[in-house]
Amino acid sequence: MEDVLTIAGSDSLAGGGIQADLKTFEELDVFGVSALTSIASIINDEVVLNQINSAVILQQLDSILDQLPIHFAKTGLLGDLSAIKSICHKISQYELTLVVDPVLVFKEGSTQIETDYLDVLKDKLLPLSYVVTPNLEEAKQLSGLKEIATKADIKKAAILIQKFGCQNVVIKGGNRFPGDMAVDYLRYEDRDYWFESSKISKNTTDGAGCTFSAVITAELALGQPLPESVYFAKRFVHSGIEKGIKINSQLGSVWQGAYRH
Repeated sequence: MEDVLTIAGSDSLAGGGIQADLKTFEELDVFGVSALTSIASIINDEVVLNQINSAVILQQLDSILDQLPIHFAKTGLLGDLSAIKSICHKISQYELTLVVDPVLVFKEGSTQIETDYLDVLKDKLLPLSYVVTPNLEEAKQLSGLKEIATKADIKKAAILIQKFGCQNVVIKGGNRFPGDMAVDYLRYEDRDYWFESSKISKNTTDGAGCTFSAVITAELALGQPLPESVYFAKRFVHSGIEKGIKINSQLGSVWQGAYRH
């Protein structure tokens, strides 16, 4: 069984983050290991994020990478500037096929710290990635485009993001994309792949992005080509949203076991 690493935050409600990744890996018959970067809790409908010290993150990575033959990994929420720099330095020491889910929880340029974080993400992490999987909002921040409202915009954004050094780009249009279809796009070896499905009017979407990138990571580890991995990830997440778990009246999570049913 292939060992697969996730470097991400913890979602205390288990909808996204490390928990979504590990559940996805288990469903797809790869053995998941994890390095925790932060702990997220929802208190009074607000997300409270507690960052893990960079030295502790590196201890986790050393423990994993020194003992296991890791070839495939993904990143999610990495936290603060110190953490992302440390993680990039550690990843660069190993030949990993890296899937980057560039979880961005701020508006570009809102503070100098956030601007610096985005710059490090572009300059240090993206060049290490085999594929990066932003949603529309993240794609705007990474590409610098003010609006992504058409397929031509999506392709333009992917080309701009690819210039930072990532080999391939997936942009998840999802329910944010105008129209009746959830549209995702893969730019792979300078070829265009479009994936479309009907939008689902349900709020069981927590963890959709984490699950999507985790599926791609697992499928790559199992020897599947990237286009087939993205296609399967879209089907997997679509089922997970359609049969998702309701947490309360406002929040629901993807169910990673749904595609088997």
